[in-house]
Amino acid sequence: MLDAVEPIVMPEKETVVCPSCGTAYTPKRSNQRYCSRSCQKNASRDSRKVENKHRSRQHYERASRLTEMIYSTPPQERGAMMEHILSFIPHDAGLRNILTDPELHMKPPRADNRLNISKAANAYTQKFFGLSIKRYIASVQSPNEPAGIPVAT
Repeated sequence: MLDAVEPIVMPEKETVVCPSCGTAYTPKRSNQRYCSRSCQKNASRDSRKVENKHRSRQHYERASRLTEMIYSTPPQERGAMMEHILSFIPHDAGLRNILTDPELHMKPPRADNRLNISKAANAYTQKFFGLSIKRYIASVQSPNEPAGIPVAT
Protein backbone atom coordinates (compact mmCIF):
# COMPACT_ATOMS: atom_id res chain seq x y z
CA MET A 1 0.00 0.00 0.00
CA LEU A 2 1.27 3.48 -0.89
CA ASP A 3 1.88 5.88 1.88
CA ALA A 4 0.18 9.17 1.53
CA VAL A 5 2.81 11.69 0.55
CA GLU A 6 2.36 15.21 1.72
CA PRO A 7 2.58 17.67 -1.13
CA ILE A 8 5.58 20.00 -1.02
CA VAL A 9 4.44 23.50 -0.31
CA MET A 10 6.58 26.12 -2.04
CA PRO A 11 7.12 29.20 0.05
CA GLU A 12 5.42 32.24 -1.30
CA LYS A 13 7.90 34.49 -3.16
CA GLU A 14 8.48 37.81 -1.54
CA THR A 15 7.54 40.97 -3.37
CA VAL A 16 10.30 43.59 -3.56
CA VAL A 17 10.49 47.16 -4.84
CA CYS A 18 12.62 48.01 -7.86
CA PRO A 19 15.29 50.56 -6.79
CA SER A 20 15.18 52.18 -10.24
CA CYS A 21 11.48 52.82 -10.84
CA GLY A 22 9.84 51.98 -7.49
CA THR A 23 7.54 49.28 -8.92
CA ALA A 24 6.73 46.29 -6.70
CA TYR A 25 7.61 42.99 -8.38
CA THR A 26 8.29 39.35 -7.58
CA PRO A 27 11.88 38.41 -8.47
CA LYS A 28 12.33 35.39 -10.75
CA ARG A 29 15.87 34.80 -9.46
CA SER A 30 17.36 35.14 -6.01
CA ASN A 31 19.84 37.78 -7.20
CA GLN A 32 17.43 39.87 -9.30
CA ARG A 33 17.61 43.53 -8.20
CA TYR A 34 15.53 45.29 -10.85
CA CYS A 35 12.05 44.62 -12.21
CA SER A 36 13.17 44.64 -15.85
CA ARG A 37 16.22 44.80 -18.09
CA SER A 38 15.42 48.42 -18.98
CA CYS A 39 15.46 49.44 -15.29
CA GLN A 40 18.79 47.67 -14.89
CA LYS A 41 20.21 49.57 -17.89
CA ASN A 42 18.85 52.89 -16.65
CA ALA A 43 20.40 52.35 -13.23
CA SER A 44 23.74 51.66 -14.88
CA ARG A 45 23.42 54.79 -17.04
CA ASP A 46 22.61 56.94 -14.01
CA SER A 47 25.77 55.87 -12.22
CA ARG A 48 27.82 56.60 -15.36
CA LYS A 49 26.17 60.03 -15.69
CA VAL A 50 27.47 61.02 -12.26
CA GLU A 51 30.90 59.61 -13.09
CA ASN A 52 31.03 61.41 -16.46
CA LYS A 53 29.88 64.69 -14.92
CA HIS A 54 32.66 64.46 -12.35
CA ARG A 55 35.23 63.63 -15.04
CA SER A 56 34.04 66.55 -17.19
CA ARG A 57 34.25 68.98 -14.28
CA GLN A 58 37.82 67.83 -13.55
CA HIS A 59 38.71 68.21 -17.24
CA TYR A 60 37.56 71.84 -17.45
CA GLU A 61 38.99 72.74 -14.03
CA ARG A 62 42.39 71.44 -15.15
CA ALA A 63 42.11 73.39 -18.41
CA SER A 64 41.40 76.52 -16.37
CA ARG A 65 44.39 75.87 -14.09
CA LEU A 66 46.67 75.37 -17.10
CA THR A 67 45.42 78.63 -18.61
CA GLU A 68 46.13 80.44 -15.36
CA MET A 69 49.57 78.79 -15.21
CA ILE A 70 50.41 80.29 -18.61
CA TYR A 71 49.13 83.78 -17.85
CA SER A 72 50.53 83.95 -14.30
CA THR A 73 54.00 83.48 -15.81
CA PRO A 74 55.79 86.70 -16.84
CA PRO A 75 55.27 87.40 -20.56
CA GLN A 76 58.92 86.80 -21.49
CA GLU A 77 58.75 83.29 -19.91
CA ARG A 78 55.39 82.14 -21.34
CA GLY A 79 56.99 80.43 -24.34
CA ALA A 80 59.14 78.32 -22.03
CA MET A 81 56.09 77.52 -19.88
CA MET A 82 54.11 76.44 -22.96
CA GLU A 83 57.07 74.31 -24.08
CA HIS A 84 57.16 72.73 -20.62
CA ILE A 85 53.43 71.94 -20.76
CA LEU A 86 53.74 70.50 -24.28
CA SER A 87 56.60 68.27 -23.12
CA PHE A 88 54.01 66.19 -21.22
CA ILE A 89 51.98 65.34 -24.35
CA PRO A 90 53.54 61.89 -24.90
CA HIS A 91 52.72 60.78 -21.35
CA ASP A 92 49.50 62.57 -20.40
CA ALA A 93 46.26 61.58 -22.15
CA GLY A 94 44.26 64.07 -20.07
CA LEU A 95 46.43 66.91 -21.35
CA ARG A 96 46.03 65.71 -24.94
CA ASN A 97 42.24 65.67 -24.44
CA ILE A 98 42.28 69.22 -23.08
CA LEU A 99 44.47 70.57 -25.87
CA THR A 100 42.27 69.04 -28.59
CA ASP A 101 38.89 69.66 -26.91
CA PRO A 102 36.58 71.07 -29.64
CA GLU A 103 34.49 72.92 -27.06
CA LEU A 104 37.56 74.79 -25.80
CA HIS A 105 38.65 75.57 -29.37
CA MET A 106 35.26 77.17 -30.11
CA LYS A 107 35.18 79.40 -27.02
CA PRO A 108 35.83 83.08 -27.67
CA PRO A 109 38.75 84.79 -25.91
CA ARG A 110 38.15 86.02 -22.39
CA ALA A 111 37.22 89.67 -21.75
CA ASP A 112 40.93 90.47 -21.29
CA ASN A 113 41.64 88.91 -24.75
CA ARG A 114 43.51 85.97 -23.24
CA LEU A 115 43.09 82.58 -24.92
CA ASN A 116 42.29 79.39 -23.07
CA ILE A 117 45.02 76.73 -22.90
CA SER A 118 43.71 74.89 -25.94
CA LYS A 119 43.74 77.95 -28.18
CA ALA A 120 47.04 79.20 -26.73
CA ALA A 121 48.72 75.85 -27.41
CA ASN A 122 47.29 75.83 -30.93
CA ALA A 123 48.63 79.35 -31.57
CA TYR A 124 52.03 78.35 -30.17
CA THR A 125 52.36 75.23 -32.34
CA GLN A 126 51.12 77.15 -35.40
CA LYS A 127 53.70 79.87 -34.86
CA PHE A 128 56.73 77.70 -34.05
CA PHE A 129 56.03 74.45 -35.93
CA GLY A 130 53.48 75.38 -38.58
CA LEU A 131 51.11 72.69 -37.26
CA SER A 132 47.77 72.77 -35.51
CA ILE A 133 47.85 71.40 -31.97
CA LYS A 134 46.07 68.27 -33.18
CA ARG A 135 48.67 67.60 -35.89
CA TYR A 136 51.48 68.49 -33.47
CA ILE A 137 50.22 65.90 -30.97
CA ALA A 138 49.91 63.28 -33.73
CA SER A 139 53.45 63.95 -34.90
CA VAL A 140 54.88 63.85 -31.36
CA GLN A 141 53.13 60.53 -30.73
CA SER A 142 54.20 58.96 -34.02
CA PRO A 143 57.02 56.40 -33.77
CA ASN A 144 59.08 58.34 -36.35
CA GLU A 145 61.13 61.35 -35.27
CA PRO A 146 59.16 64.41 -36.43
CA ALA A 147 61.35 66.88 -38.31
CA GLY A 148 61.92 70.08 -36.36
CA ILE A 149 59.85 69.10 -33.34
CA PRO A 150 61.65 68.34 -30.08
CA VAL A 151 60.38 65.08 -28.64
CA ALA A 152 60.56 64.55 -24.89
CA THR A 153 61.86 61.11 -23.91
